This record gives sequence, C-alpha cells and structure tokens, in this order.
Amino acid sequence: MVNQECKPQYPREIILEVTNFCNLRCRHCHFHGAGVHSKRRLGFMKREIWERVLDEISSWDIPVTLMTHGAGEPLLYPDLLELLREAKKIPNINLGFMTNAMLLNKEWASNLVALQVDWIAFSVDGVIPKTHDFFRVGANLKVIEENVRRLVAEKKLKSSERPYIRFNMVGYPEILDQSEDYVRKWLPCASSITISKFRPIGSKMLWDGNAPFPFRPCPLLYRQMTIAFDGSVGLCCEDIHLDVPVGSVRESSMEEIFNNSPVLLSYRRAHERGKIDDLMLCQGCHVWGGDIRLESSELVLSGMPVRKTRTPAFELFERM
Repeated sequence: MVNQECKPQYPREIILEVTNFCNLRCRHCHFHGAGVHSKRRLGFMKREIWERVLDEISSWDIPVTLMTHGAGEPLLYPDLLELLREAKKIPNINLGFMTNAMLLNKEWASNLVALQVDWIAFSVDGVIPKTHDFFRVGANLKVIEENVRRLVAEKKLKSSERPYIRFNMVGYPEILDQSEDYVRKWLPCASSITISKFRPIGSKMLWDGNAPFPFRPCPLLYRQMTIAFDGSVGLCCEDIHLDVPVGSVRESSMEEIFNNSPVLLSYRRAHERGKIDDLMLCQGCHVWGGDIRLESSELVLSGMPVRKTRTPAFELFERM
C-alpha cells in the first residue's frame, strides 16, 4: 500500500515521445502492427514542448531518467541531436533512448559518443536474419549489426564508457531458442540484455490465471510520466493510444499534473484499494507486477560472470 502523504513530488522517469512515426512495421507492434487502428495522428514534437520539459526538469533537485522514445523511431526526429545536446547540459538527467538501429549511421555513432549520451537500448529480435526480418518488417539484421558494431568501435576509439549499451529481444515463441546465442553474442559489448515476454497486440497479461503474488499498486503511477509528441500526457507507458489522458504539458507543469491530475489521482486511489477491474487500461493488466523478482542466479557464459534475474515480464542478464 502506498501512503498518499509520502507520494513522490516529481516523476523520476519521463518518456518523451519525440515522434510516433516509425520506419518499421513490426508484426506485433502495439501501435504500428498489422490490424492496429490508432486513435492518434502521427507527428513530430515541437521544439517548444521539449524545451519546456527540459526547463522544468532542470529546476528539480532529484535525478530523472529521460527517455526520448515512444511509439515511434526517435532517429527519425529531425531535432533529436539538438534535444540531446540541450538535455546533456542538465546534470540531473540520465539520458537515453530505444531504437531499432536501422538509422544508426556513422554520424550518429560519433555524435552519441561525443555527447556522452548515458545509454542506448537496441530492439533486436534474435540472431537469425530470416526470423528477425520476418517479425521486424522493413528491418535488415545485417545492417543493424553493422550499425551497432560501428557504435562499439567508436566507443573504443574514443576510450568512452558511454553510451552504455542495452539490448532487448522480444521472446516470440518462434525465436526463444535463440535466447542463449543472443546473450552470448551481445553481452560482451553491452551492460545488460533483456529477453522480454511476448505479449500479443493489445495484451497486457504476463501470467495465466491468478497472480503468483499479492497485488500491489502499480509503481508506474508513482514514478513515471509519458508525454506524447503533441504534449498530451498519458496514464503510463502502456497507454500507447492515449486512452487515459491525464493532462498536457502545454497547459500545466509536469509537477502539477503528477500531483494533482484528477484522473491520475483517481487511478492511484483505486490501485491502493486493489480495485482495478473497472479501470480502463488497468483491467487485465499485469504490468503492476512485471518487475517483481522471482529468482536470481549467477552463472558463467563464454567466460563472462553473469547475473540472471527472472521476473514475470522479462529475463535480465547483466555482466558482473
């Protein structure tokens, strides 16, 4: 149970959707996938929106993880380099984004290292081009691998630890047998590898039947803010179609929305009572328990000491 008197004053994670355009049409994407009909138009974030967001974060006295991705591919955003440059001037920001890496050319590799972007996460599904390119329609695994290796080489050339590299593979049943090879291939140049549980389009379920542990209020409601390209704020990162808008940063500060949005407060109260079955978006959603640790172990892969953590939502492999 979360004590309302101790609720956080600021979100510690901010997803800043610079665009929801994408260069791929992944088969099971919840926004661009086959058969998905989004209620949102496509667009790019206006500079004044992200400038307002950065200005407010700079006035906070807490560390904030800023993720410049959303329902699209951030490297398509024309002003991304300038946004990253300005964000890196703010000392309390931990900065990074997720990308499919198809557009990560030599210039981008050089810029990411020069700017000392804190981290970058690559969405790459498996190690076999045929299956990868089948699920990630429009992608080319060979091009992606070349682009990733270029970034790794640039880091080595500049003797730079940053950006720390992460990988995520969706655990489609058809490619789960590639998981070990995937970890062995990429962990030597990455800080972590995640094998995420596959969820069909529209599904937020992580287990069958009853939850394997007691219900808790969803932590996303207390730590995260998701800002769409037009400045609208959704309930959380699962609100990819903005079905539950809680405010707009064009009209209110993030602090005001986070602490006083009537919609957000009503959702928090319902979670604290354990009454979520009537809530749009939360009904049938298991994400509240997605990061609960089920087990952790230490192992050695290709001579690397590795910590493996399993949760309902993913298996995480980290170099020790």
